[in-house]
Amino acid sequence: MLTKNLKLLYILVLVTLVIACSGDDEASPNETGGDPTPTPDTNPANGSCEEGKTAVYIEKDGVLIIESENGNFSNTDWTLTTDLAEFSGDGYLVWNGENSLGEPGNGTLTYKVRITKTGTYRFIWRSYITIGSNGSEHNDSWLRIPNAKHFYGRKNNGNIVYPKGTTLDPIPESAGQQNTTPNGSGKDGWFKIYMNMANKWHWQSSTSDNDAHNIFVVFDTPGDYTIEVSGRSEGHGIDKFVLFTEDITQNDATGNDTKSEIQCE
Repeated sequence: MLTKNLKLLYILVLVTLVIACSGDDEASPNETGGDPTPTPDTNPANGSCEEGKTAVYIEKDGVLIIESENGNFSNTDWTLTTDLAEFSGDGYLVWNGENSLGEPGNGTLTYKVRITKTGTYRFIWRSYITIGSNGSEHNDSWLRIPNAKHFYGRKNNGNIVYPKGTTLDPIPESAGQQNTTPNGSGKDGWFKIYMNMANKWHWQSSTSDNDAHNIFVVFDTPGDYTIEVSGRSEGHGIDKFVLFTEDITQNDATGNDTKSEIQCE
C-alpha cells in the first residue's frame, strides 16, 4: 500500500512540474516581439517630434498657450531648469549665455503656430528674474513675429511703437503719430521684451524702456506663422507664453493651464 501511495505521489509531482514548465513558455503580451501600439503625434513630451518633422502649435478659439521648453533649445545657451517652484509643464528655460543687449538672434527659439481665427492677438509671457532681486536687470529677452501682418506695441493711451528695422506694415491707428520708435535697443524687427517684478513669476511683456507698451500681433489670414524668441539678458527665465484675441481677458487666458495641441508634421 505504501509503495502504491508513493507512486501516486510521484506521478502527481511530475504532472505539476509539466504544467508549470508549460506556463513559463507562454509569452506575455509584451514579450511577443510584435510592434508596440504607435504613440500619437499629438502633444508629444517637450514638443519633440521625430527627426524630419516640425512641431506645430494649434490655436483654438482665439487662444495659444505654449510652454517655452516645447521649443527646440538644443545647441543653444537656453537651459531647461526646475529649480524654482510653481513652474508649469516640464520646467522653464533660462538664458545662460552672454548678455546680447544689442544683437538679437542668439540662441533663437522658433515656434510654428497655426491660426484659424484671424484678428488681433495680445502676446504675454510668464517669466522670472533668476539672478539677484533688481527688477530692471536680468529681466528681458528678444521677440520677433516676422511673417504676421502687423507686430507692434500699444500703450494704454493708444500710442503705437514698432520694432526697429521692421519690414511689416504699420497699422492705421498710428497714422499721424510723430514718433513710433520704442525707447531702448532693437534691430531687424526684434522687440526687447521686459518685465519688472523680482522674486516671483510674473505675467508681463512690455517694450520701450520706461514707457511700457503691451505687445500685439495681427494675423489677417488663416495659416502658419512663426514666433521667435532669442536670448538677451543672462538669467532671464521664461516659463510659457500666451496669445489671445481681444475678446478674451488676460485673466482668462493666463489662468488656463491647458497647453495648446501640438502636431508633428
